[in-house]
Amino acid sequence: MSYLQAIILGIVQGLTEFLPVSSSGHLVLFESLFRINEPTLAFEIFLHLGTLIAVFAAFWQEIVLLICSVIKMLRKPMQIPQLVKADGGCRLVVMLIVATIPIVIVGLWLQDWITQLFRDPKVTGLMLIVTGTLLYLSSRVSRGKKNLEQIRYADALFIGSGQALAVLPGLSRSGTTIAAGLLRGIERENAARFSFLLSIPAVLGSQVLAIKDVLTLPTGSVSIGVMATGTVAAAITGYLAIKLLINFVRRGKLTIFAYYTWCIGLLVVLFNM
Repeated sequence: MSYLQAIILGIVQGLTEFLPVSSSGHLVLFESLFRINEPTLAFEIFLHLGTLIAVFAAFWQEIVLLICSVIKMLRKPMQIPQLVKADGGCRLVVMLIVATIPIVIVGLWLQDWITQLFRDPKVTGLMLIVTGTLLYLSSRVSRGKKNLEQIRYADALFIGSGQALAVLPGLSRSGTTIAAGLLRGIERENAARFSFLLSIPAVLGSQVLAIKDVLTLPTGSVSIGVMATGTVAAAITGYLAIKLLINFVRRGKLTIFAYYTWCIGLLVVLFNM
């Protein structure tokens, strides 16, 4: 893999991880375009690290709040129920934990089956069409009013189930979780913020599970310099994508991404029939 390819894949990862167009689907398509047949799991992990850096940079205030809330609950474990009711930060921590449960279950039980799906471009194309449909439908619901502190357990589980489904190639994680939040009556910008914060435990968990696979890869398959270049590209473009998507969500313009994913998904299906 060349440095130019690493930069392009980093940009693709950074943009599509947060824009509701499916990062996994686009990475599969671009790696196929570049004819990259060597093991790239380590490189993809570094790309996800870049997007994780972008989330921390964009939402550092919320993340500081979450860290302080976790420390508060650890110091007073017997008072956690009271803290969840009275403290917005503690409540948000619990809602994120609840929303993460579905993807943990899916990731542990269906990992091998999901891996097989990535080998069929038609599945990616069909799921891109599903992504577009979800975005279109969610943009048609009445505007919600719930803020982050008003998210309930049922809301968290519903959004988390959307994230679990998004492990399928072509089904956008951000698009699915934002759409789920909008369908549950959460205010537009808060739905996007919850979606981005929810990506943190999901990405960290997937990275931990992938470490054992990275250790078995042939040494020298992708150089450190190439991986670092891709990571920086993913971090910068990921940060810009977050800001861009929040602006689109705030203005209720998700249908733009629906049309895009419909077109790309249809083309992928047609070219692989």
